[in-house]
Amino acid sequence: MMCDIAYASENAKFGQPEILIGTIPGAGGTQRIIRCAGKSKAMEICLTGNQFSAQEAEKMGLVSKVVSPDQLMPETLKVAEKIASNSKIIVAMAKESVNRGMSCPCR
Repeated sequence: MMCDIAYASENAKFGQPEILIGTIPGAGGTQRIIRCAGKSKAMEICLTGNQFSAQEAEKMGLVSKVVSPDQLMPETLKVAEKIASNSKIIVAMAKESVNRGMSCPCR
């Protein structure tokens, strides 16, 4: 959830299993999951420790794209090359704007 762009293999599994070992998600996991999944789904994920599929992760906005396992690296490299072909300064400004918008109370 700390990635700018996340692609997943179609057989990937996701979850917040920390509750199963008597702790809570660290590194902002509880705050990040609510931003993409919404409160109810975030609560379900964090309080049960259940895993969910890549397709469910895409549906809730946790990942941008789900691809076959053999296409994961080619797809990620393709998007990385496209981003790298753009102005470094403008890419940095766009990233900063999106990141600031995530914490803006004006949603």
